[in-house]
Amino acid sequence: MVTAQFMAEMGDGISLVALPLYVWARTESEVWTSLTFGAELGIGIFLAMLGGVFADVFDRQKVLLVSYVIRGILLVLAFAVDPLLLAVAFGVSARALGMADNPSFDALVPGQAEGDLQQVVTIRRLVQAVSITIGPGIGALTVAVIGARTALALNAATFVVAFIILIGVRNLDADYEERRAELDGVPVGEAVKDLASGMGIALHTPGVRRMVIHTTLVMVTVGLLMAAALVFVERDLEAAGYWYGAAISAFGIGSAVGLGLAGGHVFSMSLPRIILIATPFYAVACAIGGAVEWPAVLAISWFVWGVLLGPEFVNAETFFVGRIAEKQRGRAFAGLGVANALGMAVGSFAAAPLLSAFDARWVILGTGVAVFLEGALWIRPAMEGSGWPGVTPVASDS
Repeated sequence: MVTAQFMAEMGDGISLVALPLYVWARTESEVWTSLTFGAELGIGIFLAMLGGVFADVFDRQKVLLVSYVIRGILLVLAFAVDPLLLAVAFGVSARALGMADNPSFDALVPGQAEGDLQQVVTIRRLVQAVSITIGPGIGALTVAVIGARTALALNAATFVVAFIILIGVRNLDADYEERRAELDGVPVGEAVKDLASGMGIALHTPGVRRMVIHTTLVMVTVGLLMAAALVFVERDLEAAGYWYGAAISAFGIGSAVGLGLAGGHVFSMSLPRIILIATPFYAVACAIGGAVEWPAVLAISWFVWGVLLGPEFVNAETFFVGRIAEKQRGRAFAGLGVANALGMAVGSFAAAPLLSAFDARWVILGTGVAVFLEGALWIRPAMEGSGWPGVTPVASDS
């Protein structure tokens, strides 16, 4: 299951580099490049809510299989068509669809735990970090050798492999029959209407609400930073596009290192304190990456950023899973995904006017300031303890 999702997420990493570089090569417009990021997230927000409902109503393994097939087809179409807007529409849809199947996969993961949820969650995030490392790296190399458009076609193969791997595994969704029995007599259409329920579940669960707000604010900064970094590399530094992919890969390597260091430890420190301690380092790493006119420094700063996120990832997700009932996890994970996507969409759309008015370097430096200010919001909760325990799960049936 994890190997299949690794292939799919590696494919997402290839698209993450190839699609915006393809748009930049055709338009050399920071506005169109930023809008590509924003459109992907805008579509993904709706699909994530729908995917959360599907994850709780249907067999989660089958949801993944259908998604892999459709995403592969969309990428082939993105390569085959010539009009830029149509190609981008197919490519954006393929990326956005990943947000629809993520709730199914994330909801399947806790069911594989046999007494040690933290280790299982850590493995899942390590695999994700490695896919973020390898995918953009392959994407950057492929773009450099055969071009961004052909890289999109090659990317379709990752979803074919993911499908072949996952179809050979049986009965991963052990709780499906129980969920279906509870929904017996309830029309699927009635369940699908409740698209916003995942966000409601997350926002009405004590502690989880604060975490959702935090991730949304962080993702605003990340969305802005992603768009600014591409323009910074291509326009301000006049460096090869693969440096953008290298920076994303460096973040993935850092995340893998941070998760590896953090995953074997049970933290007694509360999440607000972990966030408060790490935030100044995020801000400094971000500022250095934009201040130094050398693309390798940008990659190094993103590596440091990834390492520092390890304890936060491990603590936050275990906390989240421990407070959401199993039958609601698909929608709750979708709600968290929607919060992340909303934040990134806001940041991506805001990048267009900012990058038109200022050098990308100053936009990157501004994101460092924003990260620092966001961290300052946690001073009081961290000092008070805020009632957030460490990673010890708390069972919940409501």
